[in-house]
Amino acid sequence: MNIDRNQIWVGVVAGILVPFVAYAFLLMLSEKLDAWFPELTTDGESVIAPRTVYLLAICTNLIPFHLMDRQRLTKAMRGTIIATFILGVIWLVYFGKNMLE
Repeated sequence: MNIDRNQIWVGVVAGILVPFVAYAFLLMLSEKLDAWFPELTTDGESVIAPRTVYLLAICTNLIPFHLMDRQRLTKAMRGTIIATFILGVIWLVYFGKNMLE
């Protein structure tokens, strides 16, 4: 079975999977930083704020986007942008109310 990689659904899948994997990695990194530098944690909060971890994970979509751009997979790039936009809106709805405090 030969999959055409220049499809929107390929970009959407990549745009969702990459941030989830990056989130897991960044969460492990955050936990390690908490263990290495306990004096930087305050009131049980992590060294890196959860909203920052989520935002960094969403930003990792630049990696597949760039790789698709180099291969001229324009439809897949659109799918990645769609997934990034959806994740960004979810992030904004979830953390937006806390940004004004």
